[in-house]
Amino acid sequence: MRTTARVRGVSDRAHAWVDHREPGSRSATAIDVWRRYREVDGPLQSALLSLYVVVAIVPALLVTEEFFDSNPAALGHHLAHHYHLNGAAATLVQSVLASNKEHELGSGLFAIVGALVFGVGFGRVLQVVHSRAWRVRIDAGIIDQILFGGILVALYGLIVLLLFQLNDLKSPPLWLEIPLSLGWIVVLVLFFDLAPWLLLHKQVSARDLMPGAVLTAIGLVVLMVISSFVMPLWVDLYARDYGGLGVVLAMYFWLAFSSATIVMAASISPALAARRAARSA
Repeated sequence: MRTTARVRGVSDRAHAWVDHREPGSRSATAIDVWRRYREVDGPLQSALLSLYVVVAIVPALLVTEEFFDSNPAALGHHLAHHYHLNGAAATLVQSVLASNKEHELGSGLFAIVGALVFGVGFGRVLQVVHSRAWRVRIDAGIIDQILFGGILVALYGLIVLLLFQLNDLKSPPLWLEIPLSLGWIVVLVLFFDLAPWLLLHKQVSARDLMPGAVLTAIGLVVLMVISSFVMPLWVDLYARDYGGLGVVLAMYFWLAFSSATIVMAASISPALAARRAARSA
C-alpha cells in the first residue's frame, strides 16, 4: 500500500508540474509537442508512411530508372557509389535493386497497380497526421482523393529529378554540389508546406505550417548526410547475418527514420504556433 501511495503521489506531482507550466515557455512547448505526437499516434503513422513508400514508391523508382539507364543494375551502382559501398555489401545492394529488363511491361504494370492501390495512402497518412496534430476536423471526400493523387504525382516528379541528377551528374564538383543540396532543401520545404496546406483544406495557414516544413527538409537532408557515412557499416551489419534480406531491412530502417522525421516535424509545428500565440497574448 505504501509503495502504491508513493507512486500515486509522484504521478500526481508530475501532472501538477505539467499543468502549471507557463503557456509559451519552452517546457510547455516541449510537453505540447509530446502530447500532439501521442495524439497523432506517431510510431504507427511512421510505419504506415514507410510501408506505402516501399510498396508504391520503390517499384516506380525501379521502373523509372529503366528509362534513364539501360543497365539493369544502374540504381544499385548509383547507391553503392554514393554510399561508398564495396565488397559483398555492394554486390548485395546491386542484386537486390537490379531490375529485370526482360519483363519491363510486367514491372511497369506492377508499379501502376501499386501506385493506384497503395500510393494514394501516402497523402492520406499526411492528412491524418497533420489534422490530428493541429486538432482540426477533416471530412475526406472526392476532392481529397484527387489531392492524394496529386501528391503522389508530385512525389514521382521528385523521383524523376533525383534520377536525372544521379544519371547526368554522377560526381558533381563541390561548387555545384552545394547549390544542388540547397535546391533540394527548398524543393522539400515547398512540398511539405503546400501539401499539408491543401490536405487541411486551408484551415491552417501556410505560414504556420512553414516551421514544420523547414524542420522536415532539414531532418531529411541531415539523415542523407549521416547515411553517407554510416551506411557501409549499417548495410554490412545486416547483410553479414541476413544476406539480401538484410539489405532490404537496412534500407527500410532508413525509410522508417525519414518517416518518423516527417511525423515528428508535423507534431512540432502546431506546438510552435501555439507558443507564438501565447507569447503574443
